[in-house]
Amino acid sequence: MIIKRLDIEDVEFFLDLRLKLFYELQEIDKNDNIENLKNSTKEHYLKNIDKSLITYGIFEENKIVSIGSLCLFERIPYMENISGREGYILNIYTLPEYRKKGYGKQITEKLIEHSKEIGIKKLWLNASEEGKKIYLKLGFKEKNNEMEIFI
Repeated sequence: MIIKRLDIEDVEFFLDLRLKLFYELQEIDKNDNIENLKNSTKEHYLKNIDKSLITYGIFEENKIVSIGSLCLFERIPYMENISGREGYILNIYTLPEYRKKGYGKQITEKLIEHSKEIGIKKLWLNASEEGKKIYLKLGFKEKNNEMEIFI
């Protein structure tokens, strides 16, 4: 098992797992024409990777089996976050046959570590029921349907 930060060359790996996530969440189905989604996602990835988009993947035997992303942005500062710099964690996804190995947790830890290194003080995400347990253990707090952590 290898965990690595994805770059431009990994766009097809990213697209593949992101689409599998959408199918599993039933946000798209086999009858949808997804070419526009694929093209827009690829364009966004290539434009923003290593800038406002940070993505990690876990590989087993040269096959990507898990991903997670961090979108970076700035908002108007407020008392708990004077810099205004924040990160939104999204698309934490592991192929079904590779679940229960802690891969989602490992990727989330990498995204938190990266955020600390670049001075991000607040992370937030929307959690699935399965994911909530992991995020709570990592220090996230529930806030309505959102979760956040100040680091």
